[in-house]
Amino acid sequence: MREVLAATMGLLALTGSLVQGVAPASAADCLTGPVADRYAALGGTPGALGAVTGCELPTADGRGRFSTFQRGAIYYSQASGAWDVSGSFRDLWASTGFENGPLHYPVSGEVGTRGGGVFQNYQGGTLYWSPASAAHSVSGAFLALYGSLGYESGFLGFPTSQEVPVRDGGVFQVFQGGVAYFSPTSGAHTVSGSFRDLYGTLGYENGCLGYPTSQELPSRDGGVYQQFQGGVAYWSPSSGAHALCGDLLRAYGSTGYENGFLGYPTSDEYGIAGGRRVDFQHGYVEWSPSTGARVTGPAVPVVTTPPPSTPPPTPPPPPPSTPPAAVYYANCADVRAHGAAPLYSGQPGYRSGLDRDHDGVACE
Repeated sequence: MREVLAATMGLLALTGSLVQGVAPASAADCLTGPVADRYAALGGTPGALGAVTGCELPTADGRGRFSTFQRGAIYYSQASGAWDVSGSFRDLWASTGFENGPLHYPVSGEVGTRGGGVFQNYQGGTLYWSPASAAHSVSGAFLALYGSLGYESGFLGFPTSQEVPVRDGGVFQVFQGGVAYFSPTSGAHTVSGSFRDLYGTLGYENGCLGYPTSQELPSRDGGVYQQFQGGVAYWSPSSGAHALCGDLLRAYGSTGYENGFLGYPTSDEYGIAGGRRVDFQHGYVEWSPSTGARVTGPAVPVVTTPPPSTPPPTPPPPPPSTPPAAVYYANCADVRAHGAAPLYSGQPGYRSGLDRDHDGVACE
């Protein structure tokens, strides 16, 4: 139950620390200390807040004081200082529980930013508003991620929703330029552009990809990829955006991913008779319960040389010691099964397809 008090100046209804229906009063009679100083800095009665409508009172959490005005309120605590809250920000703050909610006390006034927007900092997060996005808060892991990407000046732009809870303790929040996702096991990451559209067709966090575990990462030929709990999404200018999961992804990895002979995927996983398939720039991977995943790459042309007009000279005899026979490992599991891990560049069996991070050491 919210506390309802009868006061000589009218009825005070406290929702958190909200005062309504209070008759105008004198600032000199009602305000003291930091609250009075902030009100004076804002221009007093002719200023942004207008006349006093509620004398200074303790906040509901007992840690501060507040006073209400025609167009807002001023809140003060020793830890946060005295700051005004008004308009859409006050309505949003009220919906979260005022100082008793996750945002706690304001620690700044409103600050103008790009596109006619404003933001205001609180102990537990930041409130944002723009003409195109309305008022929303960003906090916790999302605020740290948002800051690393340039806040509202980055590709995400302004938030357009509050956090929305989803499965396994995760949440997401929509921004003008993408969506931020968080789960306890994956951390906070964004999905945007073509990857956001692809992610949606695959069921978002409920599909085979699960939650994102990285931001977009650059790759060869102007392409990018992004890692998820259950798979990887790839994009390049010539192939578009596609994703792989499970055995099909593992088979792709055995060829060197996008750096191998298959190149980038050109389709998503689709059904074929008895199994599944993904097409690539230079081949395809098929899977069935009976055969597992099988890679089919480009055919190797056979080069024939016409016989010479005269017999070639007799080759010299081979040297006393011959080089070791060529070694081929299908994947890192094969390398480890032969006791050859790790493989270093120049050793028999080493190839770039096994060296995922291209540091000269494969299957470490």
